[in-house]
Amino acid sequence: MNKIKILVGLMSLVAIMSACNKESESYSFDKVKNSKFEHLHGLGYINGGPEIVISTHDGLYEYGEGGWKEANSEKHDYMGFQAIREGFFSSGHPEPGSNYKNPLGLVKSTEKGASFDQLAFYGEIDFHYLAAGYESKVIYVLNEIPTKGMSTGLHYSTDEGTTWKESSMKEFNSEFISNLAAHPTRKEMIAIGSKEGLFLSEDYGEKFSLFNEAKMVTYVTLTDAGGFYANLENEKVMLTSFALDSDQEIEIQLPNNQQIEPIAFIAVNPNNPKEIVIATHNNDIYLTKDEGLNWKTLAESGELAK
Repeated sequence: MNKIKILVGLMSLVAIMSACNKESESYSFDKVKNSKFEHLHGLGYINGGPEIVISTHDGLYEYGEGGWKEANSEKHDYMGFQAIREGFFSSGHPEPGSNYKNPLGLVKSTEKGASFDQLAFYGEIDFHYLAAGYESKVIYVLNEIPTKGMSTGLHYSTDEGTTWKESSMKEFNSEFISNLAAHPTRKEMIAIGSKEGLFLSEDYGEKFSLFNEAKMVTYVTLTDAGGFYANLENEKVMLTSFALDSDQEIEIQLPNNQQIEPIAFIAVNPNNPKEIVIATHNNDIYLTKDEGLNWKTLAESGELAK
């Protein structure tokens, strides 16, 4: 009988120690264990940077002075990932075995992904098209499947998802949308890339106008003074900067003599407009700190650089 009691006591002690060890393993970005990713859902400078964070099907990765690091837990499939000064907004699906509902709806993290707040449509909607003002935190979503709380179409929220307004999108006449891009500070300004060109609205998406006629825009991002867009012109991949107060556009030199796949994502360092990171449709990632004069390869075909 005493041996049985001792054995049970040891088993309980092991269970307690295991639980304590699990709790002590706090969330962080550590040494990369899985250097290959298949699906990239966004990238940006969360929490003000200076590190670059990418959102993949298997959680977050961070690139900084020491190279790549991988989130050691909370490996959610963050769709519509959008960096802001406080952290990031996102949608998507919880990791396997999680207690979170699927889909996540609209969530916000200020702790680099250690935890997140469930803002709206939890367990209802997975937003693939999502944009957020880096400083203003205005949120734009393009809802593809109607629900009780939101019809299909473009909607925006200025109070982090508490209330929503629908935008009529007048004069937006393209059937192809690459992405939504919110201005970092001007809540009312949103850009949309399309195969007909770059569309811009200055009234929360109520009315759009064709900003330029660049064909097949694959991604656009806005900065305080203008922004950058990527497009395909005669099967040539191009990256161009533009200004909001003029028609001036400047072609940015691309890596590998411009022999790259179409660009799927663009992010600009909020503290250094010459630092740009791009990702292609085949999961190549490149970084420039001098607006295209020199590029560094951060990933090739989804394999993170060492």
